Amino acid sequence: MKVLYVCQDYGIPVLGSKGSSVHVREMIAAMRGAGHQVVLISPVATKGVWDQPAQVDARFLHIPASDEMLASLQAVEDYIVELGLESDFSKDVRRVLYDRHLQSRLVRKFAKSPPDFIYARAALHSVAPVALARETGRPLLVELNAPLVAENVAYRAGGNVELATAAERQLLSAADAVLVVSDYLVDHAVSCGARPDRVHVIPNGVDPRLFHPAARDPGCRARFGIGNGPILGFVGGLRQWHGVQILPELLQRLAPSFPQAQLVIVGNGPLESTLRQRLAELGLSQHAVFTGPLDHVQVADVIREFDIALAPYPKLDHPFYFSPLKLFEYMACGCAVVAADVGQVGTVVEAGKTGLLYPAGNLEQLTDRCEQVLSEPALRQAMGAAAAKEIHENFTWDRNASRVIEIADRLRGKP
Repeated sequence: MKVLYVCQDYGIPVLGSKGSSVHVREMIAAMRGAGHQVVLISPVATKGVWDQPAQVDARFLHIPASDEMLASLQAVEDYIVELGLESDFSKDVRRVLYDRHLQSRLVRKFAKSPPDFIYARAALHSVAPVALARETGRPLLVELNAPLVAENVAYRAGGNVELATAAERQLLSAADAVLVVSDYLVDHAVSCGARPDRVHVIPNGVDPRLFHPAARDPGCRARFGIGNGPILGFVGGLRQWHGVQILPELLQRLAPSFPQAQLVIVGNGPLESTLRQRLAELGLSQHAVFTGPLDHVQVADVIREFDIALAPYPKLDHPFYFSPLKLFEYMACGCAVVAADVGQVGTVVEAGKTGLLYPAGNLEQLTDRCEQVLSEPALRQAMGAAAAKEIHENFTWDRNASRVIEIADRLRGKP
């Protein structure tokens, strides 16, 4: 089949290293691996001008903002500055203007040569895929990774809530299928107008050819300046909702019993300077390594060095709607996981068999679980092996892509 994949979220550089970027490319790779043609459309390829772009197994149509849109956006930003204000209003303007620009480009390019179905990753103020679906009569499948408006209010500026809510409702209610990554998002999609029988839960996954148990790479530690002690590892964005704030205190508590223990953090984000400062205050800077963001193909080698892989999610003021990519990749590599018992994490990890769970935010119990894993090599190995088996059998991108194609076939009336 011919698949048009639309990702118009400015926060997702589709050739970048973010987890959301990886999700886009891995789903496409799985579709391509099943023999389907894919065209990817996005306004953003990489985050920074010096970033090395990843490869995507699709025809990539980079559709940036038009010159007219950029001129209009600059006028809005100049107006805000002239008034002496600090406002994120221009971000909403950018999203709306880009949606209008993208809609005209999509209709012009695909009306006479339509895909078999449209696969759109939901984004704030994204309704252009709806117009294309109506124009071509092709099914629209929308992937929903978060309650868009609520998340923007909780973690970013918020913007024009009324306008964004209306756009989210239009996208989800018009979709022929809504593919949510967690059970919580089912109710959210339905509340936005999606029919219950059109909502399907498809959690994140892994590429088992890349993320699998294997012998440790003898040169991996040397490449990143990691010592020989046991490793507490974390992969992901250094942001508030990932719970990384707890890691320096965790390392401090483990140090008396495990003086050679090291904390290895793969990724970057706004909390990096806070973490470095706190580690320095505790005298633990020499026991921590920040690798920065890595190419996805490098991540598996580092994970296999972890003695414990951490998913230290905090208590949140809202339901845990995430499907943590890091969790699946940790487990697929056969790594022992210690994770907060929240949302989907508590259903994917079988406590005592494929990992250990603790109450979110509870540093004492997190420390106890880590001490147990570090003290019992046999338990660590058994949990890692069971975890890899669980993920490889049930949570792969190939499996996800197969489900998407089955849904699209039904919508197209194909038996």
